[in-house]
Amino acid sequence: MSELSVDPILGWRLWQVRRHAEGYRLESLTWHHVAWPGGTRLEARCAVHREHAPPRGHECGIHAFTTRELAEDLFRRYTGVRQRYGRDYHELPPSAPGRPIALGSVSLWGRVLAREKGYRAQYAYPYELFLIS
Repeated sequence: MSELSVDPILGWRLWQVRRHAEGYRLESLTWHHVAWPGGTRLEARCAVHREHAPPRGHECGIHAFTTRELAEDLFRRYTGVRQRYGRDYHELPPSAPGRPIALGSVSLWGRVLAREKGYRAQYAYPYELFLIS
């Protein structure tokens, strides 16, 4: 995949839905308090690379999965207990009570780097959302 994408690439991700003073906002599921702006694109920023995120060899950027199934699998790991070798385990901490989770597709563009199961992008905007919890 080319590193620079003018045409959007569709990815999948999860968000927490959190109430802010101006209303509800999508927030990163794993990076708490990273709120997505309403009605405008999110731009990747990094303390090291600033507006040049995401570069190769670093984990900054806006992350998304290649398929809905991968995002749904993260949701199951996030919200439920799974069996592994006969023992129960939680991969991620349980979601906060009263904080819904949204699953959705997201348009990615600008510098987009492909990964094994997803992408890291410079710009993103939610395309379609499903409130699932």
